[in-house]
Amino acid sequence: MPFKPGFDKPEALDMLALCANVESEANSPIPNPPAGWQLLFTSPELGPFQNKWQLWKQAASGRYAVALRGTIMSAGSVVEDLVSVMVKATGTLQVGAASASYKFVGDPDAGVHLGFAIGTLLLLKEPKEGILARLPALGVAPGSEIYITGHSQGAAMATLIRSYFHYAADAPPGYSYKTYAFAQPKPGNDHYAEDFEARFCATEMAFRITNSLDWVPQVPFTIEFISDMDEPNPISILTPSFTLLAIKELIDRIRSLVADASLSRQRAHAVALAQAVSPAGTAAAPMALMAMGLQAPVMASLNFVNAGTEAALAGAPCVGLQCQDAFFEHHATTYYALLQVQQPVV
Repeated sequence: MPFKPGFDKPEALDMLALCANVESEANSPIPNPPAGWQLLFTSPELGPFQNKWQLWKQAASGRYAVALRGTIMSAGSVVEDLVSVMVKATGTLQVGAASASYKFVGDPDAGVHLGFAIGTLLLLKEPKEGILARLPALGVAPGSEIYITGHSQGAAMATLIRSYFHYAADAPPGYSYKTYAFAQPKPGNDHYAEDFEARFCATEMAFRITNSLDWVPQVPFTIEFISDMDEPNPISILTPSFTLLAIKELIDRIRSLVADASLSRQRAHAVALAQAVSPAGTAAAPMALMAMGLQAPVMASLNFVNAGTEAALAGAPCVGLQCQDAFFEHHATTYYALLQVQQPVV
């Protein structure tokens, strides 16, 4: 049977269990694996950000699931989160002599998170173990139904992959999709989110599940400049006053600084922070990537927002030693326990 529109709690629980499996965190109460699902493929760690994905198949329905791993405590994975520069949602990334064209959205004002975009493109386009190469090789025939799911960093990439499958010239033809993203950090700007929601949420085929006490869906930090506003607006049509001109000049200077300094400064800061929180010796690959002259169509914007129909879970405050874990509200096990006993507000 074709996918049924709407949020489906048993589906969501299965998808979260698959996310926990690819993250090696399928602890009680999460089943490992969920009933009726068979693991078909586990990728090696791909690229300098050490991303990973799995392909699963549900015996009863014949459906597949692509599950993406979230952040792990390694420098490469952490750098992906921290390179929170906005780049155009359609363009070309250049690393040294290599380049990759991409299209997540057709809107020229849409932007996406650079780190998540690079990680997504590496997972998709890796020649042997990437998603685009492996789906047909593993027998996922045209006409197949595929869940796309991820937790944390994996949720942001799952969102971008769904967009890529709609827009990109090399996207696989003939599949249908349903997306469940858990604890999604912000993958792009408002124009990206509006396109995602118009394309996939209006048909009730894309959901993001959020614990109300989880801080990860609140990052990266959002700063909205006057120039992020759509035009026409009062500032764009009113006769400029001295005050408005001064504000505009100040904002333009700030935006120029964001555009000029974001890549060079954030690359160094991201690697330094990643080294501080990850095991020794794991930063060589991301440091090499950052040193190779990464070029991207940077947007002078920090207007990051979430994307997708939110299914909201009411968080339970931590108790005792739980509160010493900064990620307690973010763990897949916490989400699973909340989802078991709640019907999310969609």
